[in-house]
Amino acid sequence: MSPPNVDSTMNLLRARSTLIACVCLLAGSPALSQTVRVLADSGWVSQRIVMLKGMGEVHSPSDSTRLATAVGINLVAPISRREGRRLWIISTSGGDSGWVDSVEVLRLADAIPYFTRLIERQPDNWDAYLRRAEAEHALNQRDAATADYSKAIELHPAEAFLYLRRGRHYNTLRACDRALSDFDKAITLAPTSAPQGYNLVVELYSLESSVYSGCPDSTRRDPRKAIDAIQRAIALDSSRGGAREFVILAGAYASSGDLAEAIKLMKQALAVPGAAPSYRQEWQRQLEEYERALAARRAKGP
Repeated sequence: MSPPNVDSTMNLLRARSTLIACVCLLAGSPALSQTVRVLADSGWVSQRIVMLKGMGEVHSPSDSTRLATAVGINLVAPISRREGRRLWIISTSGGDSGWVDSVEVLRLADAIPYFTRLIERQPDNWDAYLRRAEAEHALNQRDAATADYSKAIELHPAEAFLYLRRGRHYNTLRACDRALSDFDKAITLAPTSAPQGYNLVVELYSLESSVYSGCPDSTRRDPRKAIDAIQRAIALDSSRGGAREFVILAGAYASSGDLAEAIKLMKQALAVPGAAPSYRQEWQRQLEEYERALAARRAKGP
Protein backbone atom coordinates (compact mmCIF):
# COMPACT_ATOMS: atom_id res chain seq x y z
CA MET A 1 0.00 0.00 0.00
CA SER A 2 1.38 3.41 -0.93
CA PRO A 3 1.96 5.96 1.85
CA PRO A 4 -0.73 8.59 2.36
CA ASN A 5 -0.45 11.74 0.31
CA VAL A 6 0.54 14.52 2.73
CA ASP A 7 -0.86 17.26 0.51
CA SER A 8 -4.21 15.47 0.27
CA THR A 9 -4.36 15.06 4.05
CA MET A 10 -3.59 18.72 4.61
CA ASN A 11 -6.24 19.74 2.11
CA LEU A 12 -8.83 17.64 3.93
CA LEU A 13 -7.90 19.23 7.25
CA ARG A 14 -8.12 22.71 5.74
CA ALA A 15 -11.51 21.90 4.24
CA ARG A 16 -12.78 20.64 7.60
CA SER A 17 -11.60 23.82 9.36
CA THR A 18 -13.20 25.98 6.68
CA LEU A 19 -16.49 24.10 7.01
CA ILE A 20 -16.54 24.59 10.79
CA ALA A 21 -15.83 28.30 10.37
CA CYS A 22 -18.56 28.68 7.75
CA VAL A 23 -21.14 26.91 9.92
CA CYS A 24 -20.24 29.13 12.86
CA LEU A 25 -20.44 32.30 10.78
CA LEU A 26 -23.85 31.30 9.48
CA ALA A 27 -25.02 30.58 13.02
CA GLY A 28 -23.59 33.82 14.38
CA SER A 29 -20.79 34.75 16.77
CA PRO A 30 -22.10 32.77 19.80
CA ALA A 31 -21.71 29.53 17.85
CA LEU A 32 -18.17 30.52 16.88
CA SER A 33 -17.19 31.26 20.47
CA GLN A 34 -18.82 28.03 21.62
CA THR A 35 -16.84 26.02 19.05
CA VAL A 36 -13.59 27.70 20.05
CA ARG A 37 -14.35 27.01 23.73
CA VAL A 38 -15.12 23.33 23.07
CA LEU A 39 -11.92 22.88 21.07
CA ALA A 40 -9.92 24.59 23.81
CA ASP A 41 -11.55 22.51 26.54
CA SER A 42 -10.96 19.23 24.72
CA GLY A 43 -7.36 19.02 25.99
CA TRP A 44 -8.45 18.98 29.65
CA VAL A 45 -12.09 18.00 30.10
CA SER A 46 -12.55 14.43 31.43
CA GLN A 47 -8.79 14.10 31.82
CA ARG A 48 -7.35 13.16 35.19
CA ILE A 49 -4.73 15.50 36.62
CA VAL A 50 -2.18 15.35 39.43
CA MET A 51 -1.77 18.42 41.60
CA LEU A 52 1.81 19.66 41.85
CA LYS A 53 1.55 21.13 45.34
CA GLY A 54 -0.59 21.08 48.46
CA MET A 55 -2.77 18.29 49.79
CA GLY A 56 -5.74 18.66 47.49
CA GLU A 57 -6.56 22.35 47.98
CA VAL A 58 -8.89 23.95 45.44
CA HIS A 59 -10.14 27.50 44.97
CA SER A 60 -13.63 28.08 46.31
CA PRO A 61 -16.32 28.76 43.66
CA SER A 62 -17.66 31.64 45.74
CA ASP A 63 -14.30 33.15 46.75
CA SER A 64 -11.45 32.52 44.33
CA THR A 65 -8.89 33.84 46.83
CA ARG A 66 -9.70 31.07 49.31
CA LEU A 67 -7.91 27.75 49.02
CA ALA A 68 -9.07 24.76 51.03
CA THR A 69 -9.10 20.98 51.02
CA ALA A 70 -12.36 19.06 51.09
CA VAL A 71 -13.46 15.47 51.57
CA GLY A 72 -13.70 13.88 48.13
CA ILE A 73 -10.96 16.01 46.55
CA ASN A 74 -7.81 13.97 45.93
CA LEU A 75 -4.37 14.78 44.53
CA VAL A 76 -5.50 12.91 41.40
CA ALA A 77 -8.82 14.19 40.14
CA PRO A 78 -10.87 14.43 36.92
CA ILE A 79 -11.57 17.77 35.23
CA SER A 80 -15.20 18.64 34.56
CA ARG A 81 -14.73 21.90 32.65
CA ARG A 82 -12.26 24.64 31.80
CA GLU A 83 -12.55 28.41 32.02
CA GLY A 84 -9.30 29.94 30.77
CA ARG A 85 -6.63 28.68 33.17
CA ARG A 86 -9.23 27.52 35.67
CA LEU A 87 -9.75 23.77 35.70
CA TRP A 88 -12.83 22.68 37.64
CA ILE A 89 -12.37 19.59 39.76
CA ILE A 90 -14.98 16.87 40.23
CA SER A 91 -15.09 15.42 43.74
CA THR A 92 -15.57 11.71 44.31
CA SER A 93 -19.21 12.46 45.15
CA GLY A 94 -19.74 13.63 41.58
CA GLY A 95 -20.02 17.42 41.76
CA ASP A 96 -17.78 20.40 41.05
CA SER A 97 -15.88 21.27 44.20
CA GLY A 98 -13.62 24.12 43.10
CA TRP A 99 -10.89 24.93 40.62
CA VAL A 100 -7.14 24.71 40.22
CA ASP A 101 -4.80 26.69 37.99
CA SER A 102 -3.73 24.76 34.90
CA VAL A 103 -0.07 25.69 35.52
CA GLU A 104 -0.18 23.91 38.90
CA VAL A 105 -1.20 20.48 37.66
CA LEU A 106 0.04 17.73 35.35
CA ARG A 107 -1.93 15.34 33.21
CA LEU A 108 -1.93 11.93 34.86
CA ALA A 109 -0.25 10.36 31.84
CA ASP A 110 2.77 12.66 32.31
CA ALA A 111 3.03 12.44 36.09
CA ILE A 112 5.15 9.34 36.72
CA PRO A 113 8.02 10.33 34.38
CA TYR A 114 7.94 13.88 35.81
CA PHE A 115 8.17 12.81 39.45
CA THR A 116 10.74 10.14 38.64
CA ARG A 117 13.03 12.81 37.19
CA LEU A 118 12.39 15.00 40.23
CA ILE A 119 13.24 12.15 42.62
CA GLU A 120 16.46 11.46 40.71
CA ARG A 121 17.51 15.07 41.39
CA GLN A 122 16.05 15.22 44.93
CA PRO A 123 16.09 11.70 46.43
CA ASP A 124 14.87 12.98 49.83
CA ASN A 125 11.80 14.75 48.42
CA TRP A 126 8.95 13.03 50.30
CA ASP A 127 6.36 15.12 48.47
CA ALA A 128 7.52 13.80 45.09
CA TYR A 129 7.25 10.22 46.35
CA LEU A 130 3.72 10.92 47.57
CA ARG A 131 2.58 12.36 44.23
CA ARG A 132 4.20 9.57 42.24
CA ALA A 133 2.45 7.08 44.55
CA GLU A 134 -0.89 8.79 43.90
CA ALA A 135 -0.31 8.57 40.14
CA GLU A 136 0.73 4.91 40.37
CA HIS A 137 -2.32 4.07 42.48
CA ALA A 138 -4.60 5.79 39.95
CA LEU A 139 -2.99 3.81 37.12
CA ASN A 140 -3.30 0.49 39.03
CA GLN A 141 0.45 0.17 39.54
CA ARG A 142 -0.24 -1.00 43.05
CA ASP A 143 3.12 -2.49 44.11
CA ALA A 144 4.96 0.62 42.96
CA ALA A 145 2.43 2.80 44.78
CA THR A 146 2.91 0.86 48.03
CA ALA A 147 6.68 1.35 47.82
CA ASP A 148 6.38 5.08 47.12
CA TYR A 149 3.80 5.76 49.87
CA SER A 150 6.08 3.93 52.30
CA LYS A 151 9.14 5.90 51.16
CA ALA A 152 7.26 9.18 51.62
CA ILE A 153 6.38 8.12 55.19
CA GLU A 154 9.97 7.05 55.87
CA LEU A 155 11.15 10.54 54.85
CA HIS A 156 8.36 12.43 56.63
CA PRO A 157 6.94 10.17 59.35
CA ALA A 158 5.11 12.87 61.34
CA GLU A 159 2.46 13.78 58.72
CA ALA A 160 -1.00 12.26 59.22
CA PHE A 161 -2.03 12.88 55.60
CA LEU A 162 0.57 10.40 54.35
CA TYR A 163 -0.82 7.63 56.56
CA LEU A 164 -4.36 8.48 55.44
CA ARG A 165 -3.37 8.15 51.78
CA ARG A 166 -1.46 4.89 52.28
CA GLY A 167 -4.30 3.56 54.44
CA ARG A 168 -6.81 4.22 51.67
CA HIS A 169 -4.43 2.49 49.25
CA TYR A 170 -4.22 -0.54 51.55
CA ASN A 171 -8.01 -0.58 51.85
CA THR A 172 -8.24 -0.77 48.04
CA LEU A 173 -5.90 -3.77 48.22
CA ARG A 174 -8.16 -5.29 50.93
CA ALA A 175 -5.19 -5.26 53.31
CA CYS A 176 -7.47 -4.46 56.25
CA ASP A 177 -4.92 -4.77 59.07
CA ARG A 178 -2.51 -2.41 57.35
CA ALA A 179 -5.25 0.07 56.52
CA LEU A 180 -6.50 0.15 60.11
CA SER A 181 -2.96 0.53 61.43
CA ASP A 182 -2.35 3.53 59.16
CA PHE A 183 -5.67 5.16 60.07
CA ASP A 184 -4.93 4.72 63.80
CA LYS A 185 -1.47 6.26 63.33
CA ALA A 186 -2.96 9.18 61.40
CA ILE A 187 -5.45 9.85 64.22
CA THR A 188 -2.60 10.18 66.73
CA LEU A 189 -0.64 12.49 64.41
CA ALA A 190 -3.54 14.67 63.26
CA PRO A 191 -3.28 17.35 66.01
CA THR A 192 0.30 18.20 65.00
CA SER A 193 -0.02 17.67 61.23
CA ALA A 194 -0.80 20.09 58.41
CA PRO A 195 -4.29 21.55 58.86
CA GLN A 196 -7.03 20.49 56.45
CA GLY A 197 -10.22 22.19 55.34
CA TYR A 198 -12.17 19.37 56.98
CA ASN A 199 -11.96 17.49 60.27
CA LEU A 200 -9.24 14.94 59.51
CA VAL A 201 -9.92 12.81 62.59
CA VAL A 202 -13.60 12.56 61.70
CA GLU A 203 -12.69 11.40 58.19
CA LEU A 204 -10.32 8.81 59.62
CA TYR A 205 -12.98 7.38 61.94
CA SER A 206 -15.35 7.17 58.96
CA LEU A 207 -12.72 5.25 57.00
CA GLU A 208 -12.09 2.91 59.92
CA SER A 209 -15.79 2.16 60.13
CA SER A 210 -15.86 1.22 56.45
CA VAL A 211 -12.96 -1.19 56.94
CA TYR A 212 -14.48 -2.84 60.02
CA SER A 213 -17.84 -3.34 58.30
CA GLY A 214 -16.65 -4.29 54.82
CA CYS A 215 -13.37 -6.16 55.17
CA PRO A 216 -13.43 -9.39 53.10
CA ASP A 217 -11.44 -11.10 55.87
CA SER A 218 -14.10 -12.23 58.33
CA THR A 219 -11.51 -12.32 61.13
CA ARG A 220 -11.05 -8.56 60.75
CA ARG A 221 -14.73 -7.65 60.33
CA ASP A 222 -16.10 -6.21 63.54
CA PRO A 223 -19.62 -4.72 63.33
CA ARG A 224 -19.45 -3.37 66.86
CA LYS A 225 -16.25 -1.43 66.13
CA ALA A 226 -17.71 -0.26 62.81
CA ILE A 227 -20.76 1.22 64.54
CA ASP A 228 -18.63 2.73 67.30
CA ALA A 229 -16.23 4.39 64.83
CA ILE A 230 -18.89 6.04 62.67
CA GLN A 231 -20.88 7.16 65.70
CA ARG A 232 -17.69 8.69 67.09
CA ALA A 233 -17.18 10.53 63.78
CA ILE A 234 -20.71 11.94 63.89
CA ALA A 235 -20.31 12.92 67.55
CA LEU A 236 -17.10 14.84 66.77
CA ASP A 237 -18.71 16.70 63.88
CA SER A 238 -22.50 16.79 63.75
CA SER A 239 -22.34 18.17 60.20
CA ARG A 240 -21.03 14.75 59.14
CA GLY A 241 -24.39 13.15 59.90
CA GLY A 242 -25.27 13.30 56.22
CA ALA A 243 -25.85 10.88 53.38
CA ARG A 244 -22.36 9.37 53.33
CA GLU A 245 -22.42 8.72 57.07
CA PHE A 246 -25.87 7.11 56.80
CA VAL A 247 -24.42 4.74 54.17
CA ILE A 248 -21.39 3.88 56.30
CA LEU A 249 -23.58 3.31 59.34
CA ALA A 250 -25.94 1.18 57.24
CA GLY A 251 -23.02 -1.00 56.23
CA ALA A 252 -22.03 -1.39 59.86
CA TYR A 253 -25.54 -2.45 60.89
CA ALA A 254 -25.83 -4.82 57.91
CA SER A 255 -22.53 -6.40 58.94
CA SER A 256 -23.97 -6.92 62.44
CA GLY A 257 -27.05 -8.62 60.95
CA ASP A 258 -29.47 -5.75 61.61
CA LEU A 259 -30.79 -5.46 58.06
CA ALA A 260 -33.92 -3.55 59.05
CA GLU A 261 -31.82 -0.72 60.52
CA ALA A 262 -29.49 -0.82 57.50
CA ILE A 263 -32.47 -0.42 55.15
CA LYS A 264 -33.80 2.50 57.17
CA LEU A 265 -30.43 4.26 57.04
CA MET A 266 -30.00 3.67 53.28
CA LYS A 267 -33.41 5.23 52.69
CA GLN A 268 -32.36 8.23 54.78
CA ALA A 269 -29.21 8.60 52.68
CA LEU A 270 -31.14 8.47 49.42
CA ALA A 271 -33.62 11.04 50.75
CA VAL A 272 -30.89 13.69 51.23
CA PRO A 273 -31.40 16.19 48.36
CA GLY A 274 -28.49 16.38 45.90
CA ALA A 275 -26.24 14.08 47.92
CA ALA A 276 -23.37 12.38 46.07
CA PRO A 277 -24.87 12.16 42.57
CA SER A 278 -22.21 9.76 41.32
CA TYR A 279 -22.96 7.30 44.13
CA ARG A 280 -26.75 7.29 44.12
CA GLN A 281 -27.18 4.34 41.75
CA GLU A 282 -24.71 2.33 43.82
CA TRP A 283 -26.57 3.24 47.00
CA GLN A 284 -29.87 2.24 45.43
CA ARG A 285 -28.40 -1.14 44.48
CA GLN A 286 -27.11 -1.56 48.02
CA LEU A 287 -30.56 -0.79 49.45
CA GLU A 288 -32.15 -3.37 47.15
CA GLU A 289 -29.54 -5.93 48.17
CA TYR A 290 -30.33 -5.38 51.86
CA GLU A 291 -34.07 -5.65 51.11
CA ARG A 292 -33.60 -8.94 49.23
CA ALA A 293 -31.47 -10.34 52.05
CA LEU A 294 -34.08 -9.37 54.65
CA ALA A 295 -36.91 -10.87 52.56
CA ALA A 296 -34.95 -14.12 52.17
CA ARG A 297 -34.33 -14.27 55.90
CA ARG A 298 -38.02 -13.74 56.69
CA ALA A 299 -39.03 -16.36 54.13
CA LYS A 300 -36.95 -18.95 55.97
CA GLY A 301 -38.76 -18.17 59.19
CA PRO A 302 -37.36 -18.34 62.71
